Amino acid sequence: MISLQNINAKTSDVREEICMKLVEKLNEHPDISSAGLVAYYAYAMQMKFFSYLIAVTPSKDSIFKQENAQYSEWTENLNIILADKEAPLVESFAKAKYYLDQLFFNITERGVLEYTYHKKALITSRQLQEHLGVSRSTISRYVNSGMEMVSGVGHHCYPLHNVFYWSDGVWASRIQVLYQSYRLRNRTKTDLIDEIKAEIKQFEEKYGGTFEDVFKDVTDPYELDEPDDYFDWRDALEELKKFYE
Repeated sequence: MISLQNINAKTSDVREEICMKLVEKLNEHPDISSAGLVAYYAYAMQMKFFSYLIAVTPSKDSIFKQENAQYSEWTENLNIILADKEAPLVESFAKAKYYLDQLFFNITERGVLEYTYHKKALITSRQLQEHLGVSRSTISRYVNSGMEMVSGVGHHCYPLHNVFYWSDGVWASRIQVLYQSYRLRNRTKTDLIDEIKAEIKQFEEKYGGTFEDVFKDVTDPYELDEPDDYFDWRDALEELKKFYE
């Protein structure tokens, strides 16, 4: 079993000094753009967590709301975490990542931050199950709810800070809420069409036929046992039709 202590929590003096200077500058609220603010924090995190994090960059489809940087509780929390030299590495990174992701969500209209990790920061599904004391199916459920996975790296695809998030009910809830916020905001037209089709398919499976076949003789939907299904199904079909017009 991998120990959380296997990752070296000590950064070099030079990198720590660079990180601290960046935090001091950000505490002064420098006159920079929103994109510049994110770039500063991304670089500070790369310096502080150099043994864990390789890079963090905005996705190509990212759109910032405005040019001027916005300072908030998220920047304040980031500054505190980045300046703390005593907190355990994984816990410190997990908190900093959450605050940076919140900041990015608040100052952008679209996009996500993409993180690249060192191999030693990634563990397998089995190792993650052991750390959390849960089954494989539970891990799959967590992934659907927002647990982070890294693609294209083989079996070691779960960042170790997942252990911090999903071992704590409060943090797990925060991650799920943030994940859903990003998911809803960044949906494409294709995503919306797929979601509507899935909803229609569920109704067809539930009632064993198409809307037209199931409700062809209905004159008053309110007389049905579940009138909400009638209206939700009808609205889904109309919404899907609009996408193809």
